[in-house]
Amino acid sequence: MYTLHDWTIIDDGRDGQAALENGNRLLIGNGYLAKRGTVEEADASCMPSIILSGVYDKCGDLWREPVNAPDPLFTVLRLDGVPFTLASENLAVHEQSLNFRYGVYSRKTTWNIENVRLTVVSERFVSMDDIHLLCMKYTVSAALDCLSLEVETRINTDVHDLNGPHMGSFQFKIKGQTRTLICETLEKKIPIAVAAEDEINRNGSLYRSIKGNRSSYLVNLDGSNPVEMFVYGAIWTGLDVDDPLAEAEKSILRAKEAGWDRLYAAHTAKWDAIWRVGDIVIEGDDYAQKALRYNLYHLHIIAPRHKRRCGNLSIPARGLSGQTYKGAVFWDVEMFIAPYFLATEPKLVAQFIRYRIETLPGARRKAIEYGFRGAFFAWESQETGDDACTDFNVIDVFTGRPVRTYFRDKQIHISADIVFAIKRYIDATGDFAILKEGGLELILEVARFYLSSIYYSPEHTRYEALDVVGPDEYHERVNNNVFTNRMIHMVFETAEAAIELLKEKDRAFSEELLLKLDFSKDLSFMREVIPRFYVPQPNGQGVIEQFDGYFRLEDCSINAVRSRVRDPKEYWGGGNGVASTTRIIKQADVVTMLALFGDDYPVFVKKANLAFYEPRTEHGSSLSACMYALLACETGDSDWAYPFFVKGAEIDIAGKGKLFAGLVSIGGTHPAANGGTWMTAIQGLETDLQNIYKFN
Repeated sequence: MYTLHDWTIIDDGRDGQAALENGNRLLIGNGYLAKRGTVEEADASCMPSIILSGVYDKCGDLWREPVNAPDPLFTVLRLDGVPFTLASENLAVHEQSLNFRYGVYSRKTTWNIENVRLTVVSERFVSMDDIHLLCMKYTVSAALDCLSLEVETRINTDVHDLNGPHMGSFQFKIKGQTRTLICETLEKKIPIAVAAEDEINRNGSLYRSIKGNRSSYLVNLDGSNPVEMFVYGAIWTGLDVDDPLAEAEKSILRAKEAGWDRLYAAHTAKWDAIWRVGDIVIEGDDYAQKALRYNLYHLHIIAPRHKRRCGNLSIPARGLSGQTYKGAVFWDVEMFIAPYFLATEPKLVAQFIRYRIETLPGARRKAIEYGFRGAFFAWESQETGDDACTDFNVIDVFTGRPVRTYFRDKQIHISADIVFAIKRYIDATGDFAILKEGGLELILEVARFYLSSIYYSPEHTRYEALDVVGPDEYHERVNNNVFTNRMIHMVFETAEAAIELLKEKDRAFSEELLLKLDFSKDLSFMREVIPRFYVPQPNGQGVIEQFDGYFRLEDCSINAVRSRVRDPKEYWGGGNGVASTTRIIKQADVVTMLALFGDDYPVFVKKANLAFYEPRTEHGSSLSACMYALLACETGDSDWAYPFFVKGAEIDIAGKGKLFAGLVSIGGTHPAANGGTWMTAIQGLETDLQNIYKFN
């Protein structure tokens, strides 16, 4: 069971489920890579991983996903050839922890061997100062009697992949005391280089052997003679430099020369600088304080502050915690993650925008694929911007057959979400230069996509968005989803405003771009559409219908729908899902729209929609709770919002996220919820308290 103390999470779980949850909960990273919180000797069944940001591979016809790199810190103890693991019968005590002030993972494990208690204590971090470097201190001690055993460390290539393997052409070499591996990804032949070296206090060493990727020590232990070993690992790829192996070797030499203490000091100094800007102090609620900081920690360890030769990077939906969701970038970045960094490190938000600008060609290709013009951005975006999302994203638990879903082709709001983020960035920073860097071209191409995909209703003399999927994925292929329609309208307004703004700033550039895109006819059409585009409005009770016909669906409770579930992994949405013919929704939809465009609606409308939709919301997405909390704060009801703050804040600490959609694994950390926790605390609860003080 986990506990939370100040800046530390402690967990004593040792079974398979605990290993999976702690892999997420105790994750360490630096934006370039992240290492899951598994013990050093964990085998592939525990899903250990080192995920590299922006490195993808495809194995056969399986989904493309991020690459799980070889592990240079793998270490195991053996006695007479038998390894000590968490599954060993003689395991006595085990505890793992994470110091999320400085991103340091620790473990302490004791095994009983007749009259001897054997204990391992380890610490490790991935450096915030040198992003290619992993460092570990590994101490072995024995109480009472003398004991001889083997300590082995190696570059471990036996990694777990959801849809792999992803590496081949392994070449191991030894250069002095440094062990190296060069391999390459199977699809695009990207070189991956790993180097490792270890040092051990000689008092306890009897014999050392280095062969291939392994370094083994035979050591004597007794109560007064612990063995302390330092292991340094480095990972570089061909996306970083031409010769990643040479750079990995240099990293190891620098690390060995610096030593653990100086490396640790440099690492913690970087964290000090991050927290000086990014920390939030909450007085009077210790639990909220700890939970918020933990969520911010998870944002920082996946933020790609480094530069890469082949372009800018963004943040995947599950961060760097594993290969779930194909390591793809969703709308999570723009809508839930960017606000925190916009307040603390706006340069990172500019990088997220540049990532979308660089992937604009992929969005154009997708629009053409579906018969539209302009830019239809990927629902699941990888490095090129082409959509990694498939037409079959869920496996039916009863038949084992893939279920057709419509996330890829019908969640058209993704393009508008990106425009919304650009608008919010410019409003906050005044950095109009991003428009000239490709931002305006992106906005206009998104507007063009919607102009080519909307429908005109002669009966209602208005333009509409038909056959879409909104944030609520339990209801597919609906007409006039209010969130989608309001976002499309925002795109048209933003495009027109951005054109006028750039005309003032640089008229020649603006005119040249409009000519280049041949946008004059689209601009005229857009100006015609803006006042006639349909955005559903509140009814007499103040409630906005989520989409056409929603009010005609079966009105039942969540418990009633849950009682119809026959398998805990059953997917509630899709054509035959238990929620699809009811008013039960997956996540905040209308409420999200109201939270984003709150100034457009009076308080009574916000209250009416909170009261109507919350009892009908399963909160089956980690993106949901924060939106209910934000909107509640806008109505002045912070007491009602607080439980939703806690719900979002706990999802990674307590491991409360869903692990499966149908039979498809969706486990991992939840960066959008991490960002939503900050949004709730600062844009919601704090703002509400300020209003209370102001009005009183």
